[in-house]
Amino acid sequence: TAEHNPLAVKYGGKSVAEQNSVDQAWNMLMQDKYRPLVSVLCQDTEELHRLRQLVVNCVLATDIMDPDLKKLRNSRWDKAFASPTSDSSLQPVHQQDVHRKATIVMEHMLQASDVSHTMQHWYVYLKWNSRLFS
Repeated sequence: TAEHNPLAVKYGGKSVAEQNSVDQAWNMLMQDKYRPLVSVLCQDTEELHRLRQLVVNCVLATDIMDPDLKKLRNSRWDKAFASPTSDSSLQPVHQQDVHRKATIVMEHMLQASDVSHTMQHWYVYLKWNSRLFS
């Protein structure tokens, strides 16, 4: 990414294409015409924030070149699936733990599926990326 590109500056040079994609899609989803869909997906502001974080995490998972994101993702995986202690089997399952596991599994699934993205024809890649950034 060019140093002085406005998008690179906006996103601090990190995961520029991914962050731009999230912003474009989120702004579209927040339009009035999609309000009925959003109200079905999210019943309150907390759920809307959770959805946004899920979308961000999943899309950023497709940036396989950023070592900081990889380290963060691996850390979240370890936290979600750490070996249980003998006492933990007696502990109740918290919704936050379930969300963490679901999110990190989705991130890894999207990351794996994104690898095939590089197999598309160059013309298709150019066409879609020019539309995304115009």
